[in-house]
Amino acid sequence: MLAKRVLCAVVVALLSLVVVVTSATATTKTPVSVQVRLNVTSIRSGHSIHGTAILTNGSSKSILIQSFNCYQWLYVGLANKTIPYDPAVPTSACPNSVTLKPGANRVPITVSTKYYHCVQGPQKGTIEVPHCTKLGMPALPKGSYHVVVLTNGLPQFAPYTSRIRVTLS
Repeated sequence: MLAKRVLCAVVVALLSLVVVVTSATATTKTPVSVQVRLNVTSIRSGHSIHGTAILTNGSSKSILIQSFNCYQWLYVGLANKTIPYDPAVPTSACPNSVTLKPGANRVPITVSTKYYHCVQGPQKGTIEVPHCTKLGMPALPKGSYHVVVLTNGLPQFAPYTSRIRVTLS
């Protein structure tokens, strides 16, 4: 009987915690959302895909993006169940920054269909990190992928609202 009371108390405490976390998350709304539009969604592996990222600033004020990388603060790539999108993101500070005006801000993007990391030398590669080719990064394997968006320097997490599938042949 005591074990049931203790279990019940633990369940009630955990449910209270879930309600607090859920309500705190629901009230914290980021002012920026991200959509991606690609010129193609089916392409030969190893070729680049061009498109546009649309960052919508829902607030009435401009938002300063304080990027760590002078040239890149928006990362768009491909991933699937076995191959993650995990670009190397520099952490050195940069004096340059980008400002998102209220409303839609369009940014041209290029999505690579090659790996972002590879193993050099005598070590053996894996499906996640293959061995480098003589020309550098190897092409991703044929198959179905989804678009992944990472941002660097936004004040809060910007939700990625598009759900794009890309087929590599």
